[in-house]
Amino acid sequence: MTILQSASNVLRLMVGKGRPLTVSEVAEGLALPKSSTSRLLKQMLECDLLERDRVTLSYGPALLMLELGRLVQASTPILQRMEQELEALVQATGHTGYISVLDETKHNVVVLRVFHGRHALRVVTDPGQRGIASRTSTGHALLARLDDSVIDAAFGGEPAADDGPGAPSLAQLKRRLQRVRRQGWASALNESLPDVGSVSCAVGSPASGETWAFCLSFPAALAEQQGFLEGLAEPLVQSARALGQAAGDPAWQATAPTASRSAD
Repeated sequence: MTILQSASNVLRLMVGKGRPLTVSEVAEGLALPKSSTSRLLKQMLECDLLERDRVTLSYGPALLMLELGRLVQASTPILQRMEQELEALVQATGHTGYISVLDETKHNVVVLRVFHGRHALRVVTDPGQRGIASRTSTGHALLARLDDSVIDAAFGGEPAADDGPGAPSLAQLKRRLQRVRRQGWASALNESLPDVGSVSCAVGSPASGETWAFCLSFPAALAEQQGFLEGLAEPLVQSARALGQAAGDPAWQATAPTASRSAD
């Protein structure tokens, strides 16, 4: 194994652990002799890849690595990063993931990407298909980003034909959007599709003016388990926060919401 491969393995181990590591922890994690691990970490320290805490003696990424991380974030389009984040969430949870946008009327969401999970769903929506924005979690996540004046203009008149029977009233819709703004995520159960639920977050790019919602979809019966929705929303919120802060999205710059459920 080359020194570059070994250094790469050290960095991957730190990413996986999410914190600085001691010589013993690296040696154990990579199944290497402690003496060899110590030499490797010192070499990485000398090359400005790592820095060492004088108190804990643990090794962590140096400023050079942090700057490289910022460069990667800045050079990767937000939609591409969202695809990467969602694909990882689908792999971790087994649920189906979607990325969607609002159409120009604000009444529909259009599916852009689908990531199939391990858990079977009765219905899977294909890219290009439309859903009723007022009855989907992705629609709520996207509509919540708009001013109330825009919501009034889009939904305050006669119901759109696309909204279908059972669509919420303007007042009901606005209450739900307020909840989404408070908690940072949206949910829907048996609304757009029978026996299907989903949780969603939205992220916008000030540079392009575009906004996307990404969601995890699951059999609605799972939501009967206590804490299921909040547990599924938490990693989604974390991903949205990271994406939004990298993109300069004002909605994710302030103290981010947590995945607790708010009352209507």
